Amino acid sequence: MPPERRYRTPSRASSSTQSAHTQNFTQSSSLFVRSATDDHVFSTPIPRRAAPDYPSSSGRGQPRSSSRTNAASIIQHCQSSPRLPPHPQRQRLSLRPPSSRASSNNTNGFQDSDDDSSHEDVLFSEDADALGEIIMAIDMKDGGNLGCAYYIALDETMFLLEDVAMSGIDLVETLLLHANPTTILMSARAPEALASHLTKRVQGLEGNRGDVQGAFILRNLNSTDFRYDTGKAKLLALDLETLGHQSVLYTSVVDDMVDEADSFSGGQNSRQARLMRLGTLINLDSRLTIGCAGALLGDLQRRRTAHYLPNDPDALVPFKIKSIEMFALFDSMFVNADTLVSLQVLQSEQHPNSHQGGPSNSSSGSKESLSVYGLFHHLARTPQGRSKLRQIFLRPSTDIDLIHTRQKTISFLLKPTHSEVLAQFSNELKEIKNMKSIIVLLEKGVDIPGRKTSIANNVWASLQRFAAYSLRLRDSLRALPGSEKVEIIKKVIDAIQPLVLCQVGELISQTIDFEQSMERGRTAVRHSVDANLDELKRSYDGMEHFLTTVIAKLRAELPEWARKYVQNCIFFPQLGFLTVVSLNPETGKGNYDGEGLSDIWERMFVAEGCVYYKNRQMREMDEHFGDAYCMIIDREIEIIHELAVKILAQKEAIVVASDALGELDSVFALAIGCGQYSWVAPEMTTQNVIHIQGGRHPLQELVVPSFIANDCHISGGPGHQDGNVANDNPSEVERNSIEDPSTLVLTGPNHSGKSVYLKQVALIVYLAHIGCYVPAERAQIGITDRILTRIATRETVAKNESAFCIDLRQVSFAMNFATRRSLVLVDEFGKGTNSLDGAGLVTAVLDHFTSLGPERPKVLAATHFHEIFEGKFLAEAPGLAFGHMDVRLDFDAPTTEDQVTYLFQLKPGRSIASFGSRCAAINGIDEAIVERAESIMLMIVRNEDLEVVCSKLSDDETRKLKEAETIARNFIGKDIKTPPRKGKKARDTWYRQILDQILLLDDSTSKSEL
Repeated sequence: MPPERRYRTPSRASSSTQSAHTQNFTQSSSLFVRSATDDHVFSTPIPRRAAPDYPSSSGRGQPRSSSRTNAASIIQHCQSSPRLPPHPQRQRLSLRPPSSRASSNNTNGFQDSDDDSSHEDVLFSEDADALGEIIMAIDMKDGGNLGCAYYIALDETMFLLEDVAMSGIDLVETLLLHANPTTILMSARAPEALASHLTKRVQGLEGNRGDVQGAFILRNLNSTDFRYDTGKAKLLALDLETLGHQSVLYTSVVDDMVDEADSFSGGQNSRQARLMRLGTLINLDSRLTIGCAGALLGDLQRRRTAHYLPNDPDALVPFKIKSIEMFALFDSMFVNADTLVSLQVLQSEQHPNSHQGGPSNSSSGSKESLSVYGLFHHLARTPQGRSKLRQIFLRPSTDIDLIHTRQKTISFLLKPTHSEVLAQFSNELKEIKNMKSIIVLLEKGVDIPGRKTSIANNVWASLQRFAAYSLRLRDSLRALPGSEKVEIIKKVIDAIQPLVLCQVGELISQTIDFEQSMERGRTAVRHSVDANLDELKRSYDGMEHFLTTVIAKLRAELPEWARKYVQNCIFFPQLGFLTVVSLNPETGKGNYDGEGLSDIWERMFVAEGCVYYKNRQMREMDEHFGDAYCMIIDREIEIIHELAVKILAQKEAIVVASDALGELDSVFALAIGCGQYSWVAPEMTTQNVIHIQGGRHPLQELVVPSFIANDCHISGGPGHQDGNVANDNPSEVERNSIEDPSTLVLTGPNHSGKSVYLKQVALIVYLAHIGCYVPAERAQIGITDRILTRIATRETVAKNESAFCIDLRQVSFAMNFATRRSLVLVDEFGKGTNSLDGAGLVTAVLDHFTSLGPERPKVLAATHFHEIFEGKFLAEAPGLAFGHMDVRLDFDAPTTEDQVTYLFQLKPGRSIASFGSRCAAINGIDEAIVERAESIMLMIVRNEDLEVVCSKLSDDETRKLKEAETIARNFIGKDIKTPPRKGKKARDTWYRQILDQILLLDDSTSKSEL
């Protein structure tokens, strides 16, 4: 297609607002492309087996241009969000059936430029609206988890995002720039922050707003449209071309009833089979994204229903979905839940005391278990620091500049001269709270959030401490030698505005009286802040002396006999001044109620043996003094409200400083942990290699007396060399691809450390991509775009899948989405089925990865199927290598435990056996069972016929069989006549005699043979 031809997006208010979603894009295998304007790195939808190249800063990705949305203006409008690359352009699709398109062609049998132009105008006018539609569904939970799915009508493709934990509005803005949607679907129960942000960008009645570029139509849907189960059912009903031809139909008895009740079922295969195939294309554990996909598919169905009559053949064409792809966020390594669980990156456990649990996530009672994140979690001192640290672990970066920045910061903090300063900073950070939650409470007008919160930890005290310790930290960081070269420290120094925080701290100190607040149990205002308030407080504080004078004057006016009954004069807030008279227990009335006076004593209430009256003098004091206490409270509330307004005017500066300190705290935690565990800085490179010397497992080494370190040297395919690979030295890439294998297959006995080795290599790569040090003597790690695993089988009764089915889905997902920069771990795949099928499957999988040539990924596999090597089923290849975990054998040792000694050392070559029987003996299996297993194993090795061998009888069994045969022959040879009819007892005696004769014949025969 010529470059000048474009496709226009839906018309908003006029045709002038129509724009092109796609231009003349080229299919690129690069997953990460650097923007030419803001130097951010962003991602494209995940291609299949297309390896990303990592260009230098000189290699820039071209931004997408659009008459509807100018990309440059959007980036100026939202500088905080990096741009993501465009989708490759495909052949434009018409929404008309082929016959309709044919009838509209030139009937003269030729086409000139005028006819072609007029034909395009017709297509544009009729089909541009539908062709240019980009519909996006977004859902976010209050905890920050984000899911997204969007559909491009031109490409007939739906893209799904891997669920993102602990996200924010900045990621939403990035998704908007990435997809440039025309319509956004949002749940009616979406968080207020998301709804408010999207509402600002909504298209007006006259089209795009003048001050907002790229406005869209926002539609609020019922929250039930975003349900996970509904979304999964709709996805299963899709007829996708990407699934390819299916040669086997899978069904089960259970599926018959399910398929009948499945209203979305549209295929001939069973629901379970469709579910298994769909799981190889997308991550079904991304629950929010699957729910978004269901809302998106429901919207497409509503559009078809609204625009076409029933049984209209044209309704089959628009908004068709041919393929589904997953895409990753910018600058992020793709990891799914299987990888996180298999590598124990994050792992929470419930509190052992059930009473510590709670209904919400914030009070669930769970804590971080033995995990890599758990090694650093307790080292972060602030709530926002722990949140940022968790976010770092959930999003390993592929931005080599960001990784280098974090490594330099850790190196700076771990200098011997900075150890005391680092400990001091860490202790000072304990006093800083997350200001985002404090600001939210302040906006709600809450200064004491709960009964467990004391005055010393209320909103004002937290703000005051934050201002004080932030300024102290800023001064300490500025005084630190060399801090001006550390980016995160410079960021914190710039984020903390001394004038603003000084003003905040002084306002609180000059307004809030914390000592008086602790005495009264509520927030109190200092003296001399407001003259009227001070006068009210003086009047209220002198109330006791004043009331003593009042009661003396009142008693003087009373009859002499009544003076002893009038006890006191008291002031109650909201009730005013009252006279207290003793109660007559016999009558239940006061002993005096104003007799002999012209005044009317109004009885108010009775309490604790006293009657409280309102009389003339009390009413006069009410009118003169008013409700002093309530007036004090009201005035203090007004003053505190004014203070809150002044503080909230600086909320942006406060939140920015809090976030910056949280990021600093997270890096401090990484630095402290790396120093405690004696880790080293890896060398990050754009070469597709993994070189680890003396690597260790970060968790395993903490729970064993001693840990044996091992090396790893593998490299992925060099890729198709072109101009995009600017940083890679071609000769170096070629040398690495020849010297280092891309696939390493491990064998060795059970319990020898194969799985630990696979996990430790992956964890070292993972830690390197979060900018952390790694547990190794030395490491050179190439940028890795994703880690895909087949290690842990997460079984659950909620899924109608067997353990082997789950394993197959994990391997299929890895095969579909691995690129040359991916790291794939396959641990004992094929063990869930019979040995022949398992050996064939693992051989085919390994052969698939090694046969990808320049696009082969880095693969670490462990297996016990030795027959695939003995039979030479796995063809030798330059990128294939074998290794085994070494053991020392001594079958003459007196104890079973000493017969096999595990050395946990990686050696080149294959192991001869897995020694499973010895491992069984070590773990307490009965020796007789072990011996029987070993005898059968030896028979199999000798290629003996097990059926013949196992059917051979022992001497005792042969003797018994011969005796039984003799008895049977004697019984057959005996001439048995009709039994007598004299009675049952006589017949029984007759039968017994015959049986004794047969047995006597057997005994005589046996003796004669002896």
